[in-house]
Amino acid sequence: MIPREFDLLKIIAAEWASRAIYIAVKFELIERLAEGQKPIAELSRSSAIPEDPLRRVLRVLVKLGLLAEHAGDTFELTSLGSCLRAGAKGGLADWTLLWGEEFRDAYGGLPDALRADRTAFDLVFGSSLFEYVGRKPDVARRFDRAMTGLAEFLYAGVVEAFDFKRYATIVDVGGGQGTLLASILRSAPGSRGVLFDQPHVIATAGEPLRKLGVADRCRLEGGDFFQRVARGGDLYVLSNIIHDWDDKSSVAILTQCKEAMGPRGRLLLVEMALGGDSGEPDLARMTDLNMLALTGGKERTREEFAELLAASGFRLERVTPVQPMTCLVEAVPA
Repeated sequence: MIPREFDLLKIIAAEWASRAIYIAVKFELIERLAEGQKPIAELSRSSAIPEDPLRRVLRVLVKLGLLAEHAGDTFELTSLGSCLRAGAKGGLADWTLLWGEEFRDAYGGLPDALRADRTAFDLVFGSSLFEYVGRKPDVARRFDRAMTGLAEFLYAGVVEAFDFKRYATIVDVGGGQGTLLASILRSAPGSRGVLFDQPHVIATAGEPLRKLGVADRCRLEGGDFFQRVARGGDLYVLSNIIHDWDDKSSVAILTQCKEAMGPRGRLLLVEMALGGDSGEPDLARMTDLNMLALTGGKERTREEFAELLAASGFRLERVTPVQPMTCLVEAVPA
C-alpha cells in the first residue's frame, strides 16, 4: 500500500511539473517538437540548454504525458503536449508564460499580503494587475491572447443557453478581443453589438468579430467602466468581469451598467457560481484563491450574487448552469 503522504507530497510539489512545462514553452521546445521528432542534440542547440539538464527536464514532460521518448535520444510531442503550441485552442502557451512569470512572482507575496489584507499582485508589483498590464504592451498582448483562448472553451454553450435574438443592441462590457460577442452576434443576425473595454484593449481588439463576419454590426468603444459604459444597450453582458473585483468595486461597475441601460434593459453575467461541495466545479476554490491573490476579487454563491445585484439596483431573476465552470446570472432593474 502506498502511504497517503505520497499523494499529499505530489500536491505540495505540484510546481515541479508546472516549472518543467514553463521551460518547454519559454524556450520554444514545444514549437520545435511540433515539427516532428527531434534528437536531444538538436533541441539542445535550439534552446542553448546543455543536453544533460535538458534531457532531465524533457523526461519530466514524458512522465506528464506531454512528450514521448524514443530510441536514439529522440523526443516527440504528444496530442496533449500539442495543446501548448502557440495559437492552440485555449491559449495555454500564453497562460503558461503568465503563470511562470508575473503570476508566480505575485504568489510569492501571498503570505505577507494575507496578513496585510492586500492583494498579493499589488503588494509585489506596486500596482493592480490591470494597471500593470496596461503599462506593459508585451504582457498585455499575452494576457489578451490567454483570455481569448480561455473564452474559446469557457464560453462554449453560452449562445445555446440564452436567446440573444430578443435584444436589438447588446453591449459586452469588458469584452476583451470580442470572442464572446462575436459568437453572440453570429447567433443573433438581427442584433447589433458594442464591444466596450479599456482604450488600450480596444486599440487591438476585434479580430474574432472580423473572423466570424460580424464586425459590420459591432461598434468598438473604449472607456473606464468605473466611470461610464456605453449607453443605450438592451442587454449588458459581463463575462468573468465581476469575479475580478471586490464587492464595493463590483457595485460601482454594475451601477454604471444600470444607469446606461433603459428601464427594460437586462443584465447577463457569465460567471462561475459557488454552491456547496457537491455542486461546485472542481476548480472553484482554486479560482477563488486566484482572485484573492491576483485581483482582490472573488467567486460568489447565488446568494452573494443576489445581494450584490440588489446593492446595484438590480433584481436577480435566475441562475442557469451552462457547464461546470460557467453559469448565466440574469438580472433586471429593480
